[in-house]
Amino acid sequence: MNRVMMETFSQHTIEGLKAYTLFRLALPTFQSFLNINVGKEVEKDRMVITRAARVHQSGLKPDSTHVAALLQEARKIDQAFLRKASVFPIDIRIQYQDIERYRQQRIKLLLETSYRILTQWQNVSSFRVAVNALYNEAQFRDLLHDILRLYAMETRMLSRSIRIPHLLTLARDSITQTIGNIMEQEAEILSKSLAHTVYRRSS
Repeated sequence: MNRVMMETFSQHTIEGLKAYTLFRLALPTFQSFLNINVGKEVEKDRMVITRAARVHQSGLKPDSTHVAALLQEARKIDQAFLRKASVFPIDIRIQYQDIERYRQQRIKLLLETSYRILTQWQNVSSFRVAVNALYNEAQFRDLLHDILRLYAMETRMLSRSIRIPHLLTLARDSITQTIGNIMEQEAEILSKSLAHTVYRRSS
């Protein structure tokens, strides 16, 4: 579900940006960049979910040490992202002081949520039944929205890591604000749609 959610979120963001003349010419390049970034997030999320499964199998509960270890692992994934992004005519130097507050929150939320669902899943027949046992539809919608919102915030902060001439900073900030607004709107729409799908099929 996570890969589908993130790829759908990316595509919806691109569609939302088509309404802005400023982005139309740059959309193919931006879409390629966003696809690489989404791939990075999917890989990080897979790492977090796998860690939740290992913690569950060990009989422990996730804590701050697991989150700290995952933050360090995420930096390794960042390096692969930077190598892939080097084909674009931009210079990215990730400013971790900007992004890790949101990244840490997202990792912690996803780790704890995955652990709860995996723990519940061992007693029931499917993912949907496990989710139903833990959350009502509104709670699950809000959970998905928080995960997507934190990704949007991290992406917005990542834009500050793009080194450009000082005179273009205002333009960059304006573009970043527009992208952030679209992502936040789409996060709300998509989380509602996904939650409704899960609970509709469960009813």
